[in-house]
Amino acid sequence: MPELGDADLTSAERPGAARGAYRFTKRERLLASREFQRVYRQGKQLHSSLFTIFVAPNRLGRTRLGVTTSRKLSKSAVERNRCRRRIREAFRRQRLSLPVGWDLVVNVKFQMIAAPHALLEKEFARLMGKFSALAAASASSPAD
Repeated sequence: MPELGDADLTSAERPGAARGAYRFTKRERLLASREFQRVYRQGKQLHSSLFTIFVAPNRLGRTRLGVTTSRKLSKSAVERNRCRRRIREAFRRQRLSLPVGWDLVVNVKFQMIAAPHALLEKEFARLMGKFSALAAASASSPAD
């Protein structure tokens, strides 16, 4: 039986085809300290028992994410990195439904280390709902 090439497959059958829309690329990350500082200075805060999210508009036409985990959170780099990965995964799943043109910085709290993933997803989705409402309100209000 002849093998099928990628050209012979539908987009649903192609391995990894649907994943492209859900990837978390470098363009979607806040990397520089000055970018984080701008969001802290200009942004609004959204609170949860697991994390605090700062949101500020950008002019880039895409929504970016930055995650901070201090040593105060945990001395273990493994635990801090796990927290970052979990937040990025929650963002990645929600990204397509979020308003475009915003920077988000998530400050992780100690309670997140032991929190189940379902609770993390629920809290993140709740705050993203608040964020969407905030973004819609700021888009409809006249610019200063």
